Amino acid sequence: MGLHRRHEDYIAVRAWETRMAALLRLVADRLTDDQLRWSTEFLAHAEYGLAIESVADWLAEEDRSLTAAERAEMTALAGELGADVLARVERSLGHCP
Repeated sequence: MGLHRRHEDYIAVRAWETRMAALLRLVADRLTDDQLRWSTEFLAHAEYGLAIESVADWLAEEDRSLTAAERAEMTALAGELGADVLARVERSLGHCP
C-alpha cells in the first residue's frame, strides 16, 4: 500500500485483522497452542499472508475439518490478500475434509 496510506486503508486493514482474529477463535480448538501463538504473532507483525496460509496448512496437515462458513471466510480473507495467497490457501483447504 505504500508509505502514504489513506485513512480508508487503515480501516480496511483493521477490519481484515478483526475478521482473521475471529476466524482464529473459531478454529482454535483444531490448532495446537504453538500454532495459535505463531498465527497471533504473524498477525501482530502484519504477516497476513503467512498467517492465513499457515493456518490453512496446519488444518490440512492434521486433517482437521472446517464448516462451510469457516471455509468461506478463510477463502474470502485470502482473496483479499491477492490471487497467489488465495491459490495457496485453496490448495491447502482442498486437503481438509
